[in-house]
Amino acid sequence: MSTRKEDKNRGRLPGQAGRRVGPSAARPPLSPTLLGASVAFLAALLYLPAIQYAWVWDDSVLISAKGAGGAATEGFRPIASLLYRAEWMAGYGNPGLFHFTSNALHAVVTWLVFLLARRVGAKAWVAFGAALLFGVHPVHTEAVAYVSGRPDLLATLFALSSLLVVTSAPVCGPGGCRNWRVWPAYGLFAFAAMTEEVALITPFVLVLLDRVAMPRRTWRERRVVYGGFFGVLVAAVLARIGSGEPMPGVHGEVPEGLGLVAPLYAAYDALRAFAAPWDLNALRSLSKSLVTPGEMLWRAAAVLVPLATFAWWRRRDPVGRAGIVLLAVPLVPALPLPLFEGPYWMERALYFSSVGFCLLVGSLAGALSERIPGRSRSATAVLVATSLVLAVVTLARLPVWRDNVALLRAAAAADPKDPKPHLLLAEHYIALGDPNGALTAVDRAIAIDPANADAFHKQTAVYTLLGKYPEAEAAARKSISLDAKDAMGWANLGDALMQQGKSAEAIDASRRAVALDSTNADNWYNLGVALGNQDDLSEAIAAYRRTIQINPRHAQAVNNMGALLAASGRLEEARDAYKRCVQLTPMSVECRMNLALAYLRLGDRTAAKEERAVVERLDPEAVKRLDEIFRGAGLVPDAPAAPSEPPRRP
Repeated sequence: MSTRKEDKNRGRLPGQAGRRVGPSAARPPLSPTLLGASVAFLAALLYLPAIQYAWVWDDSVLISAKGAGGAATEGFRPIASLLYRAEWMAGYGNPGLFHFTSNALHAVVTWLVFLLARRVGAKAWVAFGAALLFGVHPVHTEAVAYVSGRPDLLATLFALSSLLVVTSAPVCGPGGCRNWRVWPAYGLFAFAAMTEEVALITPFVLVLLDRVAMPRRTWRERRVVYGGFFGVLVAAVLARIGSGEPMPGVHGEVPEGLGLVAPLYAAYDALRAFAAPWDLNALRSLSKSLVTPGEMLWRAAAVLVPLATFAWWRRRDPVGRAGIVLLAVPLVPALPLPLFEGPYWMERALYFSSVGFCLLVGSLAGALSERIPGRSRSATAVLVATSLVLAVVTLARLPVWRDNVALLRAAAAADPKDPKPHLLLAEHYIALGDPNGALTAVDRAIAIDPANADAFHKQTAVYTLLGKYPEAEAAARKSISLDAKDAMGWANLGDALMQQGKSAEAIDASRRAVALDSTNADNWYNLGVALGNQDDLSEAIAAYRRTIQINPRHAQAVNNMGALLAASGRLEEARDAYKRCVQLTPMSVECRMNLALAYLRLGDRTAAKEERAVVERLDPEAVKRLDEIFRGAGLVPDAPAAPSEPPRRP
């Protein structure tokens, strides 16, 4: 019987009678590799809708440069420029490829955050929670969903990679850091420094991370590595200077009189964005009317003091210490400092420093689990639940970056007292061929600011597009009443009058526009059209010549001048003008028809036939009109028609 009792109790530990212990009861921990891969996948999955988004805001500059430049590559950012150019060549300007790349890069950075959290001593579940929080945080929508926000994302990727390489055990052992495998860290930091200015703080982050590491790394054992990193930093600064690109300086966005209060308040605003994202993830600024300097200081203290208290409380936790370093140091380049005003108004400027914020949240979760034994799973569940809530917020914010209309609608909703978003919306509605939508946007801007002359300029343009010329005239006269010295108001009035057949009044208004701004080619062009309608050919030709003198590539002015020269019997000059028009716009059917007609009238039938053949290839319908005239001359070529009235400046 005793033997049976021993067999029955075999495999049980003291105090575990009646409970099985063995392979079926033990839960093996999840693989860290699997955790890191899963959190990266979740981050990519969250931003998947952004792949179908269009170009937005400053992306238009990137488009015009065919990936070779733009707002995102201003300054010394050759690595970002090379990636943009490669994407453009691979995708032929398809924005989907650019968004896919940003999504993939964000997923990689999320994975690097997981690895870094593990490197500084976080448990696997803490690292998973911190990385998941980073991957889904709403403050990252601008950096990921906005193609021109890419440099901050890319710089963070290279900077974190360099930190992971340089702090890896095979590179830096007890004997120091002279191993050749540290060289990739230098290269990664060089890439980061040539991607975005915020990465220049990476050597300082490394030094401070070494000081808060467990065990602490001494200056003596790391002096070779520090020398390499700071050497790359100096080389990057010299390369920027040598490239002719100025170092970041004062941009004038900070209101006067704030002094040192501005960076403190900007720091508060950034930290607040981590907890409660800004209303609009686009351009922002410190407005004078926002709060007084005293209130700014009080608000900043209300956030910075608790943060400092938390840092002191978690001073023995390596994850918390690393979080403070990675939050504070990358935040400095984004602040409006006296000699260097960082881009504090952009969400994407917080991308790097958000790594530290997520580590701090992970440290807090670790502290709670330490205070409540056996509750680590509950802390993990809280982190995951918080991340799910933030993911929902991110999904709600993503559509803001779908296109320019969505972005400007969000801007208008964020500040109902600002007419500028409505005026910009009007421009985009016009570009989309929706003049009624544009008129609604302009009317809203006028309702907000009835003394805004620019709003009446746009209202004039929209009424002209709608063919409501009396209303366009009234809007132009209103803008002139607000600012009688604004040349655009007089030019718009001249156009509205000309559309109604009031040529004499149109000429007077156009002359006023030219008198106020004689350097504007469109003002002279409008005057030429008005004079031409009055059959004042000599003065109209002179106005067109002045237009071309200011803007030699003004094809419409060249074409109209050719028509007036032909009407004056100066056929050789007309032919030369049409040839110039064809050079400027080779695909213009109108210019080629007029050139063919000029050749025909000059008796050059061979050249006329050649131009007629080109017109036939470009527009088979237009060539029928030419053939009617050419048949009268015994040819198959083109017939000259009075040049259609070119579009005018709104």
